[in-house]
Amino acid sequence: MIKVIGFDLDNTLWPVKPAIMYAEGQLKDYLAALSPAIDYPPQDIQFLRATVLAENPDYSYRLTDLRRAILHTLVQRNPAHRNKAQGIADRAMEVFLKARNHVTLYPGADAALRALARTYALCTLTNGNADVGQLPIGNLFQLKLSAEDVGAPKPNPALFLAALEQFQCQPDEMIYVGDDPVLDVDAASKLGIYTIWKATDETFAAAEATNASETIVDLTALPDAIARINARISTERE
Repeated sequence: MIKVIGFDLDNTLWPVKPAIMYAEGQLKDYLAALSPAIDYPPQDIQFLRATVLAENPDYSYRLTDLRRAILHTLVQRNPAHRNKAQGIADRAMEVFLKARNHVTLYPGADAALRALARTYALCTLTNGNADVGQLPIGNLFQLKLSAEDVGAPKPNPALFLAALEQFQCQPDEMIYVGDDPVLDVDAASKLGIYTIWKATDETFAAAEATNASETIVDLTALPDAIARINARISTERE
């Protein structure tokens, strides 16, 4: 039977775009309040990003380090701030990360998680840099891992394998819930982990094209989807 349920975060438990837009706005305001002000984002933000990644390829999944390095380079361009660029960049990241966790859960997420936590061990496995530990639901998760923690992003199996080792369980004793058919569903399915695809109204029609054990649109349907997987497991083992 299922012992562990793992979750992606962005676009699985909450929509990520509003959170990023809010965080970018807070970052812009912080830099604009400096004297002299720093305009953010610069017109060549994509060039800065590409330059930093060329020098540090592993920053592709170390998102906090990537953004900090971009900000450091941007601040250094201003002679008045050059000697204190690192401090400004570090403070800017504090502002961004605090705002990054300003999320609004999808309807039904809180109730579903609290119900599931009474029966299963819950964990988060994400490629992003949201800190679920800063949210009211944070204490529901016994394990919180990011790609930065294990040194590789999904679809690399490292995150899933780390969770299986931590909970000392087999792949068929775990369910993973995510919104991405490749990074979440396919990656976990290849290890023998049961999967639930958190689709949208627009993508639900493609459910048959995925390897997902179950597909849902509304997180209020999550407990029932897990119950169906458990029922199938019981039937298969009779």
